[in-house]
This record gives sequence, structure tokens and C-alpha cells, in this order.
Amino acid sequence: MADADVRVKNWAPIAGRWSISPEAQRYEGPQPQFSPSFGICVAGNNLTDGCVSASVRFSPKNTGQLLFGYQSLTERYIMAGMGGWNFAYSIGENVPGVGWRSLAVAGSPESLSPDHAYEISVTVSGQRIRLTVDGVRVLNHILDTPLTGGQVGLFAFGEEPVEFSKVAVVDGSAGAVFVVMKFSEPYAQLYEKVINPVASEPEFGLRVYKADEVFGPGIILNDIVQGIIDATVVVVEITPDQDVENVFYELGYAHGLGKQGQTILMAERGRRLPFDISQYRVVFYENTIAGKDQVEDQFRKHLRAILRK
Repeated sequence: MADADVRVKNWAPIAGRWSISPEAQRYEGPQPQFSPSFGICVAGNNLTDGCVSASVRFSPKNTGQLLFGYQSLTERYIMAGMGGWNFAYSIGENVPGVGWRSLAVAGSPESLSPDHAYEISVTVSGQRIRLTVDGVRVLNHILDTPLTGGQVGLFAFGEEPVEFSKVAVVDGSAGAVFVVMKFSEPYAQLYEKVINPVASEPEFGLRVYKADEVFGPGIILNDIVQGIIDATVVVVEITPDQDVENVFYELGYAHGLGKQGQTILMAERGRRLPFDISQYRVVFYENTIAGKDQVEDQFRKHLRAILRK
């Protein structure tokens, strides 16, 4: 494995019958009192953004998937991997009070082999979930609302055994901060002197960028949309001026994705905000030395709240 890979060592069975060894985590079948037949085994690892990989051997009648965002059996979590909903590959979600629902599916289970150990990896980038099987990306889905952290784990469904091995967290970074602001001064100074250095501090370890730092062909609006989708935190500078309408479009898109709780608004102190924005918490700043210290402190507090640090 690469240096960034961390093999998962600590496991706790939550539902179903499991046998745990240093080599493998094996779902043996359901608990008699549980219906339907499923199993969940969680790891000691939390994941905000990053990738989890595993080798899965199972009967195509069953389901063998990786689990994300786990808090409890009754709360929201995401599973992705082999089988599910009578397809070869699937991404699903546990909806509190409703149950499991499919989010993305592909392939026929008849094409799968019980004698093959499938190498699967699931990458979480903000609200984007990518499933890769044996080196081939098979599913790409954007969640309706962001995950809010939680444990990684294993999910199995069915009566027959499912064996997981070589489970590893790969490049489990804290995620990315996408910054929406006008590209002119003095906003560039706010980005370079406050937002970027604070979010990059070891406490957070976030990757920070804005649309004008994305290079290559394409339409800049598409880069902005992708940046908002893939971001763990979105920072929007909303100081009113003649170009602020563009920023509000992007803020509205972030809110449309359910990212209100992951969006930080910033504005210059003393400027009157539009009525429909004034109800939200805003980090106000001043272009002074003392103002820099204050906005850094407020920005850190907002990041800690979002990342639950």
C-alpha cells in the first residue's frame, strides 16, 4: 500500500453475526432477532473526505459494501459496493424512519462470480461518491445533502457469508474548501492572508482553492459547480457591490445542495447586507491588523464547528 494508506485494525460488530481476525472480517449471517437479514460492522476510523478500499468475496445473492457516515442504526448512512437491489453494483442510503433506498445502480448480478475477490474502492469528495471495482469506475453519484462525518464500516445483506479483507483508508484528508469571491482586490488579500493559511493549518489540513485556480479547458461556471459539489466547506464572500449578483448565484447553488451547514459567509464590516442574507450568520472583517486577528479567530471557530473538532 501507499504511504498514505492506513489499514483498518479495530472493528465492532453492530448488527449480524461476524467473525473478526487480523486477516479478514467475515459476515456469517443475520442475528435471529433482526429482520431483514443484514450485518453492519464499524471501524474506529472516521472519514470526512477520502477513500476506503477493500477486497470482497461474496455470493451474488448477497450484498458486500463499504459503509460511510455511520452514527447509529437509526441515523443516515451511505453504503456502496457489490450487489444490492438486484444489481451488480450499487450506492445506497439509509433514510431514518424509512429504510434503505438505492441512489445509483448498474450491472447484472449474473455477471458476478462467487469465486472472485473483487477489489473495490469508494471515494468521498464532498457530496460526490465514486465506486471503483477492479480498477474500473462503475458508479458516480452526487448526494442530495452532505454527509456530516461519521465512521466507516462494512455492510452485508443476505443469508450467506460475505468476506472482507485488506480494508484500508486511503488519503483520508479532511477535505477541501472551495472559495467563492470576486477575483479583484481587496478580496484577494482576504483569501491569501486569512482563508487559505487558516484552513491549511495542521489542525484542519484542508485543501483550499477557488475557481480561477482551476486550469484547463472548459467553462468556468462548470468548474464552480464541481467545486461546490466536491467541497467539504464552501466560503462565500458576500460584501455588496456591483458584481455581487454572481456570488449570490453560487451561494444559492450551495444552499440548493443542502450545504447551509457547511457554508461560511464573509463580508466587510459596516456594509448593509441584502434582507434575504441578513438572517444568516456572517463572519465580518476589517482591513486592519486587529481586524485580521479577529477574522482569523472567527473563521477557525466556524471551521471547528463544521468539522466537529
